Amino acid sequence: MDMQIDVFAQHTFGKIALQKLSPVPDDFRLFCAGWVGDHKKNDTMEITGAVFRVAKSGKNKGKLSIMLPDTKKTVYVTSKEIREFEELENANK
Repeated sequence: MDMQIDVFAQHTFGKIALQKLSPVPDDFRLFCAGWVGDHKKNDTMEITGAVFRVAKSGKNKGKLSIMLPDTKKTVYVTSKEIREFEELENANK
């Protein structure tokens, strides 16, 4: 998988997560996100990212696809934070 584009960073939860993790290196990518806790009251997301490097050989050669060891970071974002962030973004348009 090529992590060149940080897909999760384009979503509200990803933007908040990156703010919480800041500062992060240029090749840091969010790669895992999901709701945690009681499935009846999903109000917190767990979001994990890490630093990736370009593969030097193999089927992914040239792609940002190798996760560097010991670079994983996890943060939690609440649904309240997401709503407030979106309200602020909409107010600034």
